[in-house]
Amino acid sequence: MPDKLKWYDEPKWVFGIVSLMFLLFVMPYLVKGGDVWIGQFDNLDQISYLGIFDGEFQGRFLPSDDMPENYLPGMEPIFRVSILSVQKLFWQLGFLPGYVVNEMVYRILGFIGFYLLLGRFFMKELPRIFPALLAMSFVFLPFWPQGGLSIAGLPLLAWAFVSIQLKERILLAYLAVVLYTLYSGFFLTGIFVLMGLGVIIVLSAILRKPFWRLIPPTLIMLILYCATYWSFFAILFVEKIPSNRSEILLAAKSLSDVFTDFFLAFFTTSQLHAHSFHQYILLPVSVLGVIAILRRKDSPYRMLTAILAGFIVFCALVFALYRYQPINDFYNRIRFGFDYSRFYFLTPPVWYLLAGIILSFAVRRSSWKKPVMILAIVLILAQTGINYAHSSLKAWYQEPTLNEVMSTEQFDRIETFLSDNEDGFDKGACRIGCVCFSPSVANFNGFRTLGAYCPSYPLHLKEDFREILHGEMARNRVLEVYMRKWGSQLYLFDDRVFIHMLDQRYLRKILPSITCEMNIPKLSDMDVDYLFSALPIRNATDVGLTPIAKDIGKYYHMYVYRLP
Repeated sequence: MPDKLKWYDEPKWVFGIVSLMFLLFVMPYLVKGGDVWIGQFDNLDQISYLGIFDGEFQGRFLPSDDMPENYLPGMEPIFRVSILSVQKLFWQLGFLPGYVVNEMVYRILGFIGFYLLLGRFFMKELPRIFPALLAMSFVFLPFWPQGGLSIAGLPLLAWAFVSIQLKERILLAYLAVVLYTLYSGFFLTGIFVLMGLGVIIVLSAILRKPFWRLIPPTLIMLILYCATYWSFFAILFVEKIPSNRSEILLAAKSLSDVFTDFFLAFFTTSQLHAHSFHQYILLPVSVLGVIAILRRKDSPYRMLTAILAGFIVFCALVFALYRYQPINDFYNRIRFGFDYSRFYFLTPPVWYLLAGIILSFAVRRSSWKKPVMILAIVLILAQTGINYAHSSLKAWYQEPTLNEVMSTEQFDRIETFLSDNEDGFDKGACRIGCVCFSPSVANFNGFRTLGAYCPSYPLHLKEDFREILHGEMARNRVLEVYMRKWGSQLYLFDDRVFIHMLDQRYLRKILPSITCEMNIPKLSDMDVDYLFSALPIRNATDVGLTPIAKDIGKYYHMYVYRLP
């Protein structure tokens, strides 16, 4: 093995390389500021649901009758309660600074956790540069920002539980457990982590293996999740308010379809919010490495390798069977609305942990250690480049930018125009409907809306929106099915635009104008005063809408209509 004095094993060099890589990741945010690209889908389009209004975090942690309601009139206060979470602290800095700080903090913690896990337990015989580079490759993945440590922190959580079991760094390990719980999503990864821990504890008890040390941190996680997500449990078990989750129905597939479109695809693609990009390098390396390790009965990680590989196959199987028609039909009748297939959120670090174990195995067994290590570094850097190309690199050049999406100057102009020309206009009192663009944009600019991206909301509001959109749904079968079976996006949909509104330039190119088939009296009943539309409405006067203003901005072409 290389001497400990080699530069690639000295902490100062490793720290320097890691620091430069983190600087590379954050550079577009530092250089471009608001002109940086930030993903809209399931991110910027739902920030109002998270408590961001008028550019700042205005969420509450306890329900009250005077809690501000900014996007869904008639929604019970308990649905507007903010979950206790670490990233809420960062948003006190303002949205963009808070967003960038959140991005760096959970990635740094994710790196530390994976580096400790690999360096202490799985790659301790290799120079420090190897666990450092592999950990950096992992944290360069395009994680879902709102998830915090949900995926990025799984290695830190694993290190904490292993350390507690081995009675090492107990205090630090317990702090890591608490931090992960407060900085992750219960329905994203937490519930599946707790299920996994429960299985480990039960199997350990059956096999008469020591497991008592795992119970206290598991209970701490359970108690903290119940405390931070108390409003969800109160809605379900105390208030018993029917929510949209009870009507969520997934399309059922045949056995052949779930095998090809989900089970096999699980190994060749990355899920939208659980990217691992394993298909290019890690998948072939894992297949060859797992076979080689399983053939060596004297390998110390033989059992663990089989468990990790089996877990990936298990997640693929659950992911596929969740859509299988007989199982799907039975689960739909329960109307529980919980996606139990999300075990796949736990798989990204498993691919990288397998790579670390395989690398350690290859170096130990090979007679040509230096060529193997050089090849390993090349592969790790290539994987890092793939991950970087799908995350921070896109922030440099992709469009639209954050400033374009939010268009604060344009909304300020519209506000000024309405204040000067509309008698009785009061931005704080009026409510607007957003057509052909995301309501979160209007919320970000301080306008109260009818509509938002809401993963959970009262079922009666879904019925209100279906009444409003009855005419639009009659013209688009896909929209009707979406609103009946899913409906998390409570938008004032146009039948032709539907959910395809995140690229305004492309939208205008393919669709110069729209017609409005919405129930205008119902909109008025729900306190809507104006419609803001990113496309002109051809039949506006026919349905009782009065054209008020037109503002051509850099990104949006905004048309304002007054309701009767």
